[in-house]
Amino acid sequence: MANYFQQARNVELSTIYYLEQQINASWSNVNVVKSFTQVYDKPLPVVCIQLDSAARDRLEIGSNTLDNTYTITIDIFARSDGQRIDLADFIIDKLKDNWVYYIHSHKSGSPTELERTADGKVQLLSIIEDRKLEILPNPEEKDRFRHLITISVKKS
Repeated sequence: MANYFQQARNVELSTIYYLEQQINASWSNVNVVKSFTQVYDKPLPVVCIQLDSAARDRLEIGSNTLDNTYTITIDIFARSDGQRIDLADFIIDKLKDNWVYYIHSHKSGSPTELERTADGKVQLLSIIEDRKLEILPNPEEKDRFRHLITISVKKS
């Protein structure tokens, strides 16, 4: 593999890959995307997973090693309130387990295909937010049944 991605991007892509696999194994016709702009190009339901921010603290005093934690947001765009609740509960249930951390790179000769090599785990540290989003007044169809999950994770 060449053109390796950095840890923050690998955490994001590993989380997207994990949740996409879990959702596809248990649900039908749920679109998983990594960019908020892609949401409006896909039919409902859509789950958008993005790295929101990173916190980088020194592992110990005097050390140059950083302890990186990442905040990931998961936006759910559902067809109904029931589907919103079910998808959110399903995702939370899957996030409580650690998932594989992959080192990603572009596949040789293809800038759109990724290769993955397992290199540890992504560990859920906390669920920061798990709530319904209400867009008022008169939300667009995509925004009628929204849910936001925000998590804190780290590579272990």
